[in-house]
Amino acid sequence: MVREILVLPDFTPGFVEVGGKIPKFQYKKSLKEELREKSLTKEDLVDLLKCMLLIRNFEEMIRELREKKGRYGSLKYLYIGATHLSIGQEAISTGAMSCILPDDLITSNHRGHGDALAKGYFALKSMDDASLVSLLKEDEKLYDFLGFKTEGKTHDDLLEQALRLHLFRAIAELFGKEAGYCRGKGGSMHITDFSKGHIGSNAIVGGCLGMATGSGIASRYLDDGKVTICFAGDGAFNNGISHEAMNMACMAQFTNGLMGKKYGIPVIFAAVNNQYGMTGQQRGEVTGIDFLAERCPGYNKDAMHAEIVNGMDVLAVRDATKRAVDLARSGKGPIFLEFWCYRFKGHSLSDRLEKPEDETYRALQELKAWESVDPLKTFPDLLIKEGIITVDELNRLKKEARERNEEMAKRAAEAKSPDPKDMYFGLFSSTTSDTVPERFKNSPILYEPPFLKRDPEKEITYREAVIEGLFQEMRRDRRVILWGEDIADYGGAFGATRGLLRVFGRERIFNTAISEAAIIGSGVGAALRGLRPVVEIMYIDFILQAMDQVGNQAAKWKYMSGGQATLPLTIRTTIGGGKGYAGQHSQSLEAILAHFPGLKVVAPSDAYDVKGMLASSIRDDNPVVFIEHQNLYADPLARSKVPKEEYLVPLGKAKIKREADTSKPSVTVIAWSSMVPVALKAAKQLEKDDVELEVVDIRSLYPLDMDTIVGSIERTNKVVIVHQAVQFMGFGAEIGMQIQEKAFDLLDAPIVRVAAPNVPPPSSPVLEKAFLPDEKDIISAVEKILG
Repeated sequence: MVREILVLPDFTPGFVEVGGKIPKFQYKKSLKEELREKSLTKEDLVDLLKCMLLIRNFEEMIRELREKKGRYGSLKYLYIGATHLSIGQEAISTGAMSCILPDDLITSNHRGHGDALAKGYFALKSMDDASLVSLLKEDEKLYDFLGFKTEGKTHDDLLEQALRLHLFRAIAELFGKEAGYCRGKGGSMHITDFSKGHIGSNAIVGGCLGMATGSGIASRYLDDGKVTICFAGDGAFNNGISHEAMNMACMAQFTNGLMGKKYGIPVIFAAVNNQYGMTGQQRGEVTGIDFLAERCPGYNKDAMHAEIVNGMDVLAVRDATKRAVDLARSGKGPIFLEFWCYRFKGHSLSDRLEKPEDETYRALQELKAWESVDPLKTFPDLLIKEGIITVDELNRLKKEARERNEEMAKRAAEAKSPDPKDMYFGLFSSTTSDTVPERFKNSPILYEPPFLKRDPEKEITYREAVIEGLFQEMRRDRRVILWGEDIADYGGAFGATRGLLRVFGRERIFNTAISEAAIIGSGVGAALRGLRPVVEIMYIDFILQAMDQVGNQAAKWKYMSGGQATLPLTIRTTIGGGKGYAGQHSQSLEAILAHFPGLKVVAPSDAYDVKGMLASSIRDDNPVVFIEHQNLYADPLARSKVPKEEYLVPLGKAKIKREADTSKPSVTVIAWSSMVPVALKAAKQLEKDDVELEVVDIRSLYPLDMDTIVGSIERTNKVVIVHQAVQFMGFGAEIGMQIQEKAFDLLDAPIVRVAAPNVPPPSSPVLEKAFLPDEKDIISAVEKILG
């Protein structure tokens, strides 16, 4: 926040020398040259202007509604929502979108209205009449509500109606309406339209970078030629996920032949450097560099083909993006473009700078200097000077853009609001990959693993079941690919992917750096693109490094997009304990994960369930956190007879591992993961005293099968809940509360919990033994409940 350091619009061409030369502000073509070279037509130039006007009017609408207390033209509407405007940045969205294909992808940010509008604008421009009519009639009620007509209409008429529909749905999303792109569930900061290749605007600063890398991984694997542009502000590129995501995108194995195909990740990281994070100034205050692009030589030997571009010049943006797209499509990605620009408004509309007294972190002199290079002043002036349009034509275009926006805003305000009865719509997909598309069926294998010839009558270990489950799904469906730390040659820290590299090769299973946020974030992006990634977080303790990507990205995109997204992502992780590894390698954090709506969380306790539930998780069209336990990998009590052929164990269905003889004193013991064998040991000991335990393995924390739990309580009338996690706020509290709500009258005694004390797991063998629940603790609890 330094008014003392002015950042002025100096676009002097040159190079930044840091580990090589990074070009800056190199675009110098005249409009006549562009036209002569046929890189642009007069229609293209007018479209660039129209698109920028579309964005500016949308943003000015938000400003007027807030500043004029709900008045905008003839509309009176109290807008409640975010006001992160990109006024002044229109050239970036417009120039970049004008040179990508309709089925190329973008991710965006909380200041991303312009990106969404421009992506739609140029996608619509590419459509023929039949496609436009199909789009307009896709929702007959909306078609009638907006008064559209398609019969006898010219292409321009159809395009104008389609543009109005696009604008209406964007405004409707701002206004929280059912007809909004995300059914009113995303709002200003999350406008998303998967049908036009926009896979998400993200309110978490930097949140979209991992997704973009994953989208690029999907394009590389699918060989579909698509490019992803990731728009994020300068603040985002100071966030940890930016380093992780760009480092992952630059991994040498993509281009050096290690994975076979030499093809870099086709992602363009577009840094929209408007000089300020919220108020922190990028140059001179919160970084030690002048340009963000100076970091790029640290990622690969090509310095990510980094370039610094005048983001106030739509032609310069278009030129740089077009060259970057060509590089990406030819396998030379990723690319880093830093667009230098300025936001004329504050971080939000509460952050004002209109007079000297308003100066806090910015100087009025600085704002005025940037306003002098406003793209909606300089570009129209250039078009008029070069005879592309006249002053009268400019005024007509401005009037048309304003009238269109006013009309669609009015219609959006009149549109239907969502019904609270549909609150849960879009939280989960109800589908699974029951059938595999023909092109992905029956993956070839490079080596036949020995377990294909094993005796199905002999028990196998929990670890072996994990490997077989992964093999089964990878062979069945080529969309299933694995990545994570040390999972390829080494076979994972616990040997649970051992041998799979030899079977499938590095295109299907590959190592990453120690980058938990990027591992999961890229998994989200790849899943949104149609792959079925299985990503590994070595210890559940480490998932805290990636909780934004788990809780704000994976868990929320289906819902926040109004149900548009399908996100078949499996996150494998493990719980430790009992090895003296202390508080950062021994926690049981499943309750934290189960707290996020939109995630399924499972924790099987034996080999049979591991294989069947892993297959169900991978086939599920939702994000599933699959929790394994290190102590079960070789535990004899976790061994099972496991069919060699495919089978599924449903998610959300508990299993009674031991039935009680209720003619004797009986107690229901509810457990999961490693506590199930512990409960079975306790049952065996209590059986000698004619006390019966009915052991219920919930298997899934979410969905939670309360029917099986209540059914068991009906037989025993007493409950002990056992978990390895600390007692306070452990998942047992949720189960206990649901029992109180659904089975209180069945209880003959208070519910008892057996759990770890409320301290981090200690390292000392003596302390850790006392910390972890064991069969003696369960026996004591049962004796207490029986009186």
